[in-house]
Amino acid sequence: MSAPIPLPSDPVAATAVLAEALDALGAESGGTIPRDAALATFRRHLARMQTLVRENFEHGEISGMAAARLLAALTDGLLTVLHGFALSVQFPGGGPTDTGLGRLGVAATGGYGRGVLAPFSDIDLLFLIAAEPSPAALRTVEFMLYFLWDLGLKVGHATRSVADCLTEANGDATIRTSLLDARHIAGDTGLFQDFAVSFRAACAEAGAENYIVAKQAERDARHRRFGDSPFVVEPNIKEGRGGLRDLQTLYWIARYVFGTRTMGELADPAGPAGELLTEFEARLARRSWDFLWTLRFHLHYVAGRAEERLTLDRKSVV
Repeated sequence: MSAPIPLPSDPVAATAVLAEALDALGAESGGTIPRDAALATFRRHLARMQTLVRENFEHGEISGMAAARLLAALTDGLLTVLHGFALSVQFPGGGPTDTGLGRLGVAATGGYGRGVLAPFSDIDLLFLIAAEPSPAALRTVEFMLYFLWDLGLKVGHATRSVADCLTEANGDATIRTSLLDARHIAGDTGLFQDFAVSFRAACAEAGAENYIVAKQAERDARHRRFGDSPFVVEPNIKEGRGGLRDLQTLYWIARYVFGTRTMGELADPAGPAGELLTEFEARLARRSWDFLWTLRFHLHYVAGRAEERLTLDRKSVV
């Protein structure tokens, strides 16, 4: 038996491989794809995705940040195909437009919304629905979630209308932060745009002061829990002082206040922040971010799980 053909490194081409495998399965089964057969196809594709990222990373072809972006982009493709498959199960006779799906969009939130994923991180999803969702929309959400769980993925999820999102974000800075980087993946693009416009308007109306105070309090509590010094012997590279979460906190505040997405924008004299950082500071932040992501990938792979602590026994390994 010949070895499987390696998955293309290009996320668009990799997504096409999965879609073609599913189409072939449908042709073999006469149009109706059994769930178990589809699950096996997705499971093989997921394994190939993970192998591709790991081999490229461990062979030194990509850094930790590039690996995180590649894994997120490949996951986008998997979710896009899964969304289409879920609709085909709900509406075997054709597209959902004429059969009462209503409005349903799938968005990435949290770290995944920023377009980065660690090997064993949760996949945070927002299912955007109408204020009065159709039964078909809710069944589609349920189908996708159970399918992802059966693939062995850890999924953080919420199913909300645009109004629900605004209400929840208004009362909880953590939810507001999660939605700050929401990114459309599949489904109703117009509904996602409605959310994005309404959310940014709500943030502007609320102002930045309370948000910044909440993030500072969150940072202080996190430091007390995970180490209030950058020189602890076994640092938590994600949550500890000087770790990824501190860089992310700076990023969130800048994104909330200025709408920026990159450190380079903060160093641009013509940018919305008016050269808040020097080019040297922005370059140092990017290098630090990439270093911590590279270290994080090594820790996940060495531990075989979501491990964020650089313990003594792992220092000589990573």
